[in-house]
Amino acid sequence: MRVILQIVCFLCLTLLTSVSPSAPPETEAKLQELIQALQKNEGLYPSLKVELTRSHTDEQTWLSIPGKERIERVAKISLVTQGKQFREQIREEGEHAVISGGLGGPITPGAKKSKPNRVKTGTEIWTEVSNGQVCRILSESLFPAEKEPRILNGQITDRVPPLPNLARPHMFLSTGLTGVPLSVSLRGGDAARADQGSSSDKNREQPHIRVLDTVEFQGHPCIRVRRETSHVRREYWLAEDRNLIPVRILSFDGRGTEFLPSSEAVVEDWWELQPGVWYPRRATIKRFKTSRFRREEKPVLAWRMDFAVQSAELNPKVEASLFSRLEFPPGTRVSVWEDDKQVRTYEQE
Repeated sequence: MRVILQIVCFLCLTLLTSVSPSAPPETEAKLQELIQALQKNEGLYPSLKVELTRSHTDEQTWLSIPGKERIERVAKISLVTQGKQFREQIREEGEHAVISGGLGGPITPGAKKSKPNRVKTGTEIWTEVSNGQVCRILSESLFPAEKEPRILNGQITDRVPPLPNLARPHMFLSTGLTGVPLSVSLRGGDAARADQGSSSDKNREQPHIRVLDTVEFQGHPCIRVRRETSHVRREYWLAEDRNLIPVRILSFDGRGTEFLPSSEAVVEDWWELQPGVWYPRRATIKRFKTSRFRREEKPVLAWRMDFAVQSAELNPKVEASLFSRLEFPPGTRVSVWEDDKQVRTYEQE
């Protein structure tokens, strides 16, 4: 009986949420008005300096590591931006998963059995600087108990990377690096590709985007916006009293159900950088193991990230060299890239 009710509810929800690609003029006008307001608010953050910690917890249901209920690590993150220039360092210490046997789920019949997943303890340091023309990256792995206790890799490339999500308050709760502002993402796939210098692709599916309604969340009046494709649906809850920064993002994907989100991200506290200009202070992102929803009928946590911002400064005074200076320690294996091609490699002396 429960299965029949679920099917009926699903069909009703599908009929209610299925909208023709051509939205009514008043609905489209409302969306465009919102996008313009969003773009105006995004412009309030031309330069930022942020210090924060990110706590990451992976659960057993996600990792499938024998004898390990969960693994935890903490990252200290420093970020400075100026326009499209930035300098970011992430120093993450604690337990890191070594995945050799897959993430959860049964082993495919007949497949070769691999070594079990395990944990290694140590530190990963990622430093990236970009002046808008050249990007330099240094990756340092420090794991004393491993066969190679210290690994240094560097890269110099003329491919300009997108700003980190933390540099854009409106993207703070996003886990994937889209490389475009939220206002551009809500214009559709062609707008996002144009923003990155790519041409339109008529063969790619265009997302359906619309303003749903106005709701209240944690005391904030929010405009709820849905961005939907055939395989994923996201709901952005834009806080009207917080520069239209998403205070909540819900994601639903094809591996889950229409009723339970595959992830939920929430801002819990705020910094007021200047009168009327806000930045997230505390936030949480939770990812659920969606393949188990139908069995357990409730979200099963796969991993979570908790953010705590220690300081945030708008329009800080910084030296221009901050975005181009990055020294490689002796022994670093460096690769040099031009026009998406590796032109040479060397070891730093």
